[in-house]
Amino acid sequence: MSLHPALLVEMLEEEVSVARVRLGDRIAGLDIVGTDIICALEETTVGTVYLRLAAADYDAEPMSFAVVTETGEIAEPAKWPGQLFHSIHPSLERAMACVQGTYEYHSFPGHTADRWDAHRRTLRLSHLLDHIVTKAGK
Repeated sequence: MSLHPALLVEMLEEEVSVARVRLGDRIAGLDIVGTDIICALEETTVGTVYLRLAAADYDAEPMSFAVVTETGEIAEPAKWPGQLFHSIHPSLERAMACVQGTYEYHSFPGHTADRWDAHRRTLRLSHLLDHIVTKAGK
């Protein structure tokens, strides 16, 4: 069951505010665009990149994560910085990062026993982004 849109916006704004403080100058920007959270990283192993966390069904479902181009398309694996790219997700058929707390992780066949519900109260956006940004080499 999804949150009321106004409540979702309020929750995302609060979580982004906490994440900005936690990540500080490790990131170039952190914005909410609709129900997506876009995090810009500069000077990575592949230049400037954009990390997208799609949060339309948050927090009933984990956020979906991808490295995206400036136009919002999922970037090819060679454009994922640092150690972010894990593999092509077998059912989604697109690049994925193996990061607990993302939709891709919890829907991966080897991780289906690790349910999102076990983490949703403690694994918040600031923790998730901190882990992702670290894997990206920042």
